[in-house]
Amino acid sequence: MAGSTADPIAAAPAVEAEEGSITFDEAVPKFIEYLASYRSYSPSTVRAYRRDLQLLREFLSAGNGHLPRPGEITRQQVIQFGVSLSGMAPLSVRRKLACLSSFFGFLQDMGYIQGNPARRLPLPKTEQLVPVTLSQEEAHQLVAAADRPWTRCLVVLLLTTGMRRSEAVDITLEDIDLDNGQLLVHGKGSKERTVPLTQEATEAIRHYLKHRKKTSCQRLFVSQTGEAFQGRIVNRILNRVVAKAGLKGRGITPHALRHTFATHLIRNGTDIRTVQELLGHSDIQTTARYLHSDTRTKQTAVCKLRGLLGPVTEDGYLGD
Repeated sequence: MAGSTADPIAAAPAVEAEEGSITFDEAVPKFIEYLASYRSYSPSTVRAYRRDLQLLREFLSAGNGHLPRPGEITRQQVIQFGVSLSGMAPLSVRRKLACLSSFFGFLQDMGYIQGNPARRLPLPKTEQLVPVTLSQEEAHQLVAAADRPWTRCLVVLLLTTGMRRSEAVDITLEDIDLDNGQLLVHGKGSKERTVPLTQEATEAIRHYLKHRKKTSCQRLFVSQTGEAFQGRIVNRILNRVVAKAGLKGRGITPHALRHTFATHLIRNGTDIRTVQELLGHSDIQTTARYLHSDTRTKQTAVCKLRGLLGPVTEDGYLGD
């Protein structure tokens, strides 16, 4: 109906359907329920998938004059949808197409459609950016600039545990075991892992708890009103600390501190499986990128080859 702001996907009933007869608006709630309940995806990821499918719905409705059933959607239409996203960042396009592949794959597995039109789609190329990694000196500058108890605690924890921003804001008082120097982290997909706390982290937590607002909220990080922090607040506060440390323009984000944690572990000889467990990565290939990004370590290793082929003369040629 014209002028309506209702979400047609949200309003759709989740009814059973025979193969080939399920409608788009019946299929989406089933897929969303699968992601949230069976796959245990985070609420933010589920919302992102819903938005992606809403975009596809709008594209198909506009291009066809009606909304086709999932079993009627062709590979050509899916690629055309991808092309329509060309103004977006390549990574965003790749994520949206990955959502479609999961959506149609789910419907195929459940017997609602016969094939997956989004399987192995051609994807836009992305630049392989080297992750921002702080040097030891820069890390010290950042911690020194975090001169308030809670900001210092946050920065130290991000640097010494490799937690994601979302994991940091989700820490509860029960997750902290200062006597044994460890922290229970609630990761993606409801996966939990135990991360050791350094002495600096333990001291930072103890100091912060003395100044923490008295509140019934069980989250570790709370505001002056006693409410739990949201992720965007972490970014805002970190930006202030970065500016005070004289590191503005370096691209330092909460995830950059996670990169720093992983890279320094690799540089100090920690095996990749241990780094994977500490970071909470499901796929070791995700952890392996830190091996590729550690340019300084690779340069040091290559420098050890000096003299392998004999002395080098002033004109750049190998001597006898």
